[in-house]
Amino acid sequence: MVTPAAVLLMIAGSLWWRHGVSARQIAMLRSDPEQVLADPVLRNHALADGRKVFLTHCTSCHGAAGKGDPSKAMPDLTDKDFLYGRGRVGEIEQIVLHGIRAGDSKGRDLAEMPGFAKAEPYTREKLPSLTPAQISDIVGFLRAANGNGGYDLARIGRGHKLFSTNGACWDCHASDGAGDAAVGAPNLIDGVWLKGNGSEADLTDIIEHGMAGISPAFQHSISAYDARAVAVYTASLHPSVRAPS
Repeated sequence: MVTPAAVLLMIAGSLWWRHGVSARQIAMLRSDPEQVLADPVLRNHALADGRKVFLTHCTSCHGAAGKGDPSKAMPDLTDKDFLYGRGRVGEIEQIVLHGIRAGDSKGRDLAEMPGFAKAEPYTREKLPSLTPAQISDIVGFLRAANGNGGYDLARIGRGHKLFSTNGACWDCHASDGAGDAAVGAPNLIDGVWLKGNGSEADLTDIIEHGMAGISPAFQHSISAYDARAVAVYTASLHPSVRAPS
């Protein structure tokens, strides 16, 4: 059976010399990025080339296996939790090219966790500071929402009210705490933590001091083909979209 990618390769074969890249690379770039993993003609090349790009440019933050580092808020790229989007190749490619809070006008730059111990310097909008007791109540609510026992109902109730009102947490993380992958606001009730392990100390530190990580924009340092290949490789690391063997 002749696949769409095979047809693209035949067409691109006569054009490769004009662009300084191979017919396979042209075919990859002209293909629907979401279909590359499903096409045996392109998939193996994309995974092999993408892994090389990943090992060169991404391991310093995400590790060679893509597991990240929760002590530094480096996301795990191999689990089912998506900070931005749904783990689609096109979404990952956008981040690879334009970054997150990287100073690129096309990059992701909507969700920034303010530090509520002193929230006034937060530039996007005026937010109130929270007292240590208020922060403690929100921590108790979040811990309880993740199945941790030992929190009295009064504390949970206070924390929930703060989360849903003047604490402003709901604005990014939604009223149920499930987050918003469209803006990069993490799910706070699924037991998966971007930074730390969800302990009282970790949650308190994040709420007090905030968090706004940066992913570099690589559009000027890698080729369009490398960006597509590493996006395909990264997408393949997620169990829900793993490439067929």
